[in-house]
Amino acid sequence: MHIKTESIRIIAALLAVIMAISMFGACKLTEDEPDPAEETSAPNDPPISMVTETPEPTDVPVGTPWPENLEYDGTSVVMRCGDTEITMYDYGQAFYSSQYLQYYMYGMMSTEQYYNMVLDELSTLVYLVNEAKANGVELTEDEIVEVDTVIDQHLEQVLKSYAESIEEEGVDKDAEGRKQFEADLAEDGLTYDSFIRLAKNNLRLHKQAEKYYNTLIEQVKVSDDEVRKYVDDNSAAAAEYTVPDFVDAMNAYFEGNGAYPVYIVDDCFSVNHIYLAFETKVTSDNDIEYLTDSRKDDEAAVEAKLPELADFDAFMEYEKEIGEDPGMDEGSPYRENGYIIHPDMLDSYFEGFVYAAMNLHEGIWSPPPKEGEGSVAMPNLSYFELKDGEKVVKVCTESGVHYIIVNKEYKKGPVEYEIGDEIWESWRTAASESNAEELYERLIEEWNDKYVIDIDRATIKAKYAPEETDAPSGDDADNG
Repeated sequence: MHIKTESIRIIAALLAVIMAISMFGACKLTEDEPDPAEETSAPNDPPISMVTETPEPTDVPVGTPWPENLEYDGTSVVMRCGDTEITMYDYGQAFYSSQYLQYYMYGMMSTEQYYNMVLDELSTLVYLVNEAKANGVELTEDEIVEVDTVIDQHLEQVLKSYAESIEEEGVDKDAEGRKQFEADLAEDGLTYDSFIRLAKNNLRLHKQAEKYYNTLIEQVKVSDDEVRKYVDDNSAAAAEYTVPDFVDAMNAYFEGNGAYPVYIVDDCFSVNHIYLAFETKVTSDNDIEYLTDSRKDDEAAVEAKLPELADFDAFMEYEKEIGEDPGMDEGSPYRENGYIIHPDMLDSYFEGFVYAAMNLHEGIWSPPPKEGEGSVAMPNLSYFELKDGEKVVKVCTESGVHYIIVNKEYKKGPVEYEIGDEIWESWRTAASESNAEELYERLIEEWNDKYVIDIDRATIKAKYAPEETDAPSGDDADNG
């Protein structure tokens, strides 16, 4: 079959095996309520590039399931290439781990498109595993132990969650939780032991592919001269960015999804904040009403504490205790870098957030009037001062209370850097992308010619695309 994907990055993406999917609540700084698929604690997240039309794979069996899969379960093999086999369990892992899952879940991608996309990802995995084997790239004993430990730890957490879900009193909750877990596995035709075996094998496949992939990446490294050329080639275009474009690029860099811009289009700055979310209630019209007086006691406690804090670092330590924006959590790139503020970003956050931040930074600031509109009432601001004289502004937006402090300054002009620093290396990575694209295209052509992947389409569709299971009959059926 022929694999068509956008870039070598999809290989890297599929190597990150997601063992569980969680939805996290977030302080939504944006004014408009996003769809569930778009919720984020940080503004201006770059959209995931979506394939709008995935071609039907070729050279694959169609029609009725393989004879051994007439009564399939999680252990059923549904893809084969040489001695590499992909089971229904593996397909399920890819199905729920794909970067395109949210688009499928919210109707932005058809069942057939998503089905083909998952096949593409798994086929790339199969290619990499076969190439790893052919080139003698195997997991060491220590690496196998490491993989198995990850699964064991994950399983421990799953069983703990099952035990905690048992509400009946006077029973062994660990035993009852284990029993419920095994009952859920049985619905997919899996036993406890087969689940562990499949999970460990799945992660071993990904780790072996990743190990070989890393050897490929060594081929696309670029020299310092090529990095300089990248900066020169991109400077003129970067200087023409709008501020929102620049902020999008910066946020992508913060999140590890892009290079640092080579040019700052205008003076701007970033802020951090302590956020207290208002409590809410559902009205008779099924709307959400924010209870703006619900945090008064907490507000008083924060405002009494602020003058006792020594500096920005102390402010952020205090934020860890009481702040409710996941974007400010330890490990979040926005905790270190803040949210970028500029007048052109006024409508990109909850109303009042940029207004407060601009007044904190500039002293006195008002947004320019919008054409055809009269004066607009601005929210009330309150100011506080840390021991070192650093100021903090308080503003209430629709969703809660924000205590805002300035983090970083960005001055208009070419970005300052030192050869070998983090910014420089991000440009090196970006400069290598064209090399990676060329390598990817060449390898895909080689792998397409070298390998044939047999796919039991009917068995997969019976579970993951049931509306697509109408199989051709007679001479049109192909069991592989």
